[in-house]
Amino acid sequence: MSDVQLSDIQNRVLSKGLKFVMMPKSIDFVETITNTEKSMSTAPLIIKQAAISEVSTFMQKWKKRKQDNMTKDERQALRDLKNMDNIIIVPADKGGKTVIMNRNDYINKIEEKLDDSKTFEKVRDPTTK
Repeated sequence: MSDVQLSDIQNRVLSKGLKFVMMPKSIDFVETITNTEKSMSTAPLIIKQAAISEVSTFMQKWKKRKQDNMTKDERQALRDLKNMDNIIIVPADKGGKTVIMNRNDYINKIEEKLDDSKTFEKVRDPTTK
């Protein structure tokens, strides 16, 4: 679907799947607790305490976790893929696979689908007056 040649390491990163979550290198514990407290400012005290307790427990477990789930090269490959403006990475319609498409081809296919008056009806833009 794309004429872009990916490196072995880029293919390896994509083979992890689109739902793969990279572990952060570090967590700012103070900021995380502060954000939790702010987001729970209107919640009842018992809910607020439970949330802070859960976040604290998670962070203590995470602190002990030393093994990264991506190598330095894989992290770089992921950044490189993200910076490729000429491609788009999407899930396949079937089979749980990952598809790499030229961005222009993808946009053209989407526009074709949206222009199909049998499937879609143009509506008035509610943001214009």
